[in-house]
Amino acid sequence: MSVQRTLLDRRVIQWSVILYISLLMPMSLLHEAGHALVCSSEGFGYRLWLDGTGGHTLCSGIPADSTAYGTIGGAFGVLASVAIIAFWAFARRHMAILAVGLAYAIDQAAKMFLEGFFTGAYASGLLDLPLTALQVVSWIGITLYLARRSVAVAIARG
Repeated sequence: MSVQRTLLDRRVIQWSVILYISLLMPMSLLHEAGHALVCSSEGFGYRLWLDGTGGHTLCSGIPADSTAYGTIGGAFGVLASVAIIAFWAFARRHMAILAVGLAYAIDQAAKMFLEGFFTGAYASGLLDLPLTALQVVSWIGITLYLARRSVAVAIARG
């Protein structure tokens, strides 16, 4: 019986951790800015803040289109994620950039869907743990996959 070691590019993992953590608050702020945009476009005031649990927006009124209000935060997050992925595609500098962009895209797309169409469950906090698990598991999975792929590509190139 032979034991095969899986080689991982540690730089991909290290940079993925640095980038992911560095972008947590900016991504949260962009997400909440989407909600604030809908709130203010309907003439309401809003309060936006960041804390240890993430970003929050409190609208002083009830927007007429609750689906738009719920989905636009995630849409802003998805657009930011696409910008990260586009930067990677343009620069082709490091797989960690792609890993972080893809992980944030999954997270923000899930939030866009759940906030827009399952607003009550989302607002209750019932989905916080499953969403956090999805966010972390997708990020780690994508990072490990790309760290392994980075080594495979380097070996193939010789």
